Amino acid sequence: MRGQPGTFLYFLSRRLTKIQVHGEANLSALNSPGPAMIVVNHTTVVDVVVVVGTLHKLGYTVDGPCKGSCKHHRHLRPVGTSDMWNFPLAKQIVSGSGIIPTDQHDGKSAYRAARTALKNNECVLMYPEGDVQINAEASPRPWRPGATAMAKSVEMPILPIAHHDTRKLGTGSVERSILQALSRVFRRPTIHLLFGTPVMASEIAGLSMQATNDYLEAKLSETWQQVKAFN
Repeated sequence: MRGQPGTFLYFLSRRLTKIQVHGEANLSALNSPGPAMIVVNHTTVVDVVVVVGTLHKLGYTVDGPCKGSCKHHRHLRPVGTSDMWNFPLAKQIVSGSGIIPTDQHDGKSAYRAARTALKNNECVLMYPEGDVQINAEASPRPWRPGATAMAKSVEMPILPIAHHDTRKLGTGSVERSILQALSRVFRRPTIHLLFGTPVMASEIAGLSMQATNDYLEAKLSETWQQVKAFN
């Protein structure tokens, strides 16, 4: 499993939850050559299982580069917490993959690495809220500045993805969330996931940084409102 977090999380997602996918056709925005960005709402540390596992199933993987012929549509570069390298099993899985580690106290190096990936025509996946300090409804919260800054510096499609309600899998600390999620194997909750309408570069070209941030936040919130209605 070294360098194959997408494969591992797909395997895990099938056993822990039932995922209802909506808007799959919108993934086609990622298929053209060139940079692209995915933005996802973040409600619990284990929602990564749902999002990354589903993307892997549909051909968009965070696994390391394929050797020989590749069956995937695209390899993704997710920005993820550097804490994953602190756990032996997680470190074994993520080492050699495309994950860009970020420290919640200093995101500058992760920002530079993600921007370099975009300049190299790669697809970056971000959780722009930055943490899981959710509100009671678990609706999308204000973004940290990195995703918006990249959206303004690189012309690319931006795909919003929203899920509801991954809190059924687990909440709280990393350890507690994982233990709760693993217990769901006996009664798998249904999670809805929606690939929203892509935001094209032309939509934000003439906007200020703040207006761009507001526009993108609204698009992710709109996607979340739509997926929430499926429950």
